[in-house]
Amino acid sequence: MKYGGNRFLAARWGQWLGESHGRPDFLKATETALVPVPLHWKKRLRRGYNQAFWIAWGVSLAWGLPLRPDLLKRAYHESSLTRLSRTARSNRSRALYTSKLQNEVKAAVVVDDVLTTGSTMLACGVALERNGIRWDGAMTLALA
Repeated sequence: MKYGGNRFLAARWGQWLGESHGRPDFLKATETALVPVPLHWKKRLRRGYNQAFWIAWGVSLAWGLPLRPDLLKRAYHESSLTRLSRTARSNRSRALYTSKLQNEVKAAVVVDDVLTTGSTMLACGVALERNGIRWDGAMTLALA
């Protein structure tokens, strides 16, 4: 799915994830948005799509929450963090993401395909909170 460009499969798995777990009661449809972990534009161009967006799209269908890919941006391009240690990932992820100030979104759930060390999720959550958006959690399709 990730490297093969299968958007349909990513969206289907996201919908399955949302339907199989159900939306938690504390996530209010009027204030909570699903925010996919962004790819840098160079990586998105090379890969052809952002798998986290399509997973979040599927969850959005199941949970009735808005999808807001515009709330996070990857600040700069860097090689893959896949083979790095926990400490190295954490150090390199800290400044990777920025958030856009929004008045209508009060809370967010960050969505990605795989959770390895949690450093990407933490960096995204911190970026959202810097702009006054409460980080209510994270969803991933898999753990590595």
